[in-house]
Amino acid sequence: MDTNEPVLESKFQLKKGAVGKWHAVFQAYTHVAPSGDIGILLTGVALFALGASPLAVLLSWVIYLLMVNTNYRFSQRVSHAGGYYAIGGHGMGGFYGFMNGWIYLLDEMIIYPSFGLLGFASVIFLLSPAISSIPFIWVPLILIPFATGLLFNYFGIKPSLVYLLITATVEVIFLLSTSWYIIFTMGPANTLSVFSLSGINVIPFIFALLYGIEAYGGLGTVIGISEETKQSKLNIPRAIIIAAILAGATLISAMYALTIAWGPTSMTSYATSPDPGLIIWHRFFGLPGEIILLFFILNGYIAYTVANPIVQSRVIYAMARDGVFPRWFAVTHKKYKTPYRAVILVSIIALIVSMGLSFPFGPFNAAIITGAMAGIGLVSAHAMSSLAYIRYARKDNKIKYSIVKDAIIPLASLIILIPIIIFAFDELTWPYILSPILAGLWVLGAFIFGLYLYKNKRKDLKNAGSEDFSEVITTD
Repeated sequence: MDTNEPVLESKFQLKKGAVGKWHAVFQAYTHVAPSGDIGILLTGVALFALGASPLAVLLSWVIYLLMVNTNYRFSQRVSHAGGYYAIGGHGMGGFYGFMNGWIYLLDEMIIYPSFGLLGFASVIFLLSPAISSIPFIWVPLILIPFATGLLFNYFGIKPSLVYLLITATVEVIFLLSTSWYIIFTMGPANTLSVFSLSGINVIPFIFALLYGIEAYGGLGTVIGISEETKQSKLNIPRAIIIAAILAGATLISAMYALTIAWGPTSMTSYATSPDPGLIIWHRFFGLPGEIILLFFILNGYIAYTVANPIVQSRVIYAMARDGVFPRWFAVTHKKYKTPYRAVILVSIIALIVSMGLSFPFGPFNAAIITGAMAGIGLVSAHAMSSLAYIRYARKDNKIKYSIVKDAIIPLASLIILIPIIIFAFDELTWPYILSPILAGLWVLGAFIFGLYLYKNKRKDLKNAGSEDFSEVITTD
């Protein structure tokens, strides 16, 4: 055994080889949660992109493919539960990795309550005035996906991913078949004009890309379970490719079908209608079709609350293992080998965020505000990762260097993401202006904490996120 391999106490050890390639595929796909996107994030896209919503979703997919190339190539080189934190640490050093990890957690920690909890509550809340008129009905609604996600993640990664594999497979078949039925049924109403910016305000459209990119958020998160995946340096890259194809086909088809069916020139009312996706499915498939879509939307949110904490708990676990977060959170469950303390932490934070913003703004507006916050975190973390990976790939010799995959594509994604981040702060009205403000405060807080670590735990910070856990020496 290589003496350079990390040495880790058994109480900090994740379960090696717990899952395989297809578990990883559907962890990534379910983190995207296309059916849930129909309920909330695609509505956010339509709110700003209007009749060009299909173009926004298509461009977001292309941009995300460029972004996730970094994850794909890094996972061929390194196995590390920290994901984006590890990319930053390997490429630019511990402080940069720490900041990259916390900015990525801005995405994961905020999109969890935004999408998983508030998305679930918003869909049911808007089903009928009889429901939305009940005072604080969204409180128990939020608790349903909260409890489900917490329990699945506490009791182990394998049962969690088996559930995701089964439900997501059926979801792909349903969404693709019904979306294309709508497209064919619309006949001459089909048009390529929805893939142009004719008559569309460019600045709001760029902001819509935040929601579009966030809709694909999760494709690259699968690198966070690499330490628990069999033959991770082979299976994780494959999982990213397969999940990207499935998610792209599903979301682009669904957004196009929704836009054509609603009417490209009427998308302003789409964005402000209660559960517009359900309205369209009822129109084409009757009450049974609406009920089935509702089931998949709600299950998509619940499945997301299983998929998301898997990843963000591993990031916190990895940071705690390295000593840049309280080491108490790196302890794994004696039986299930899950970072259960980190799981509990992210669940509590999600509950606080969802409740705290829902009281003043209601669950739907709270979901839109936090969704944009998370989008800022996502594109910022990817931009930082791309920059770090360019540097890391030059000095690493685990796989053959490719000027296209290891430099040109990461640089292209970085260049594309910068204006999206900048325009996220432009021309927003209340309460949506809160998104960049709160995101900025998160980054400032992380930077201040990083300075504290630099002063008090400089050695731990220097080495943060810099190891490869493909093989580990375990001690008692």
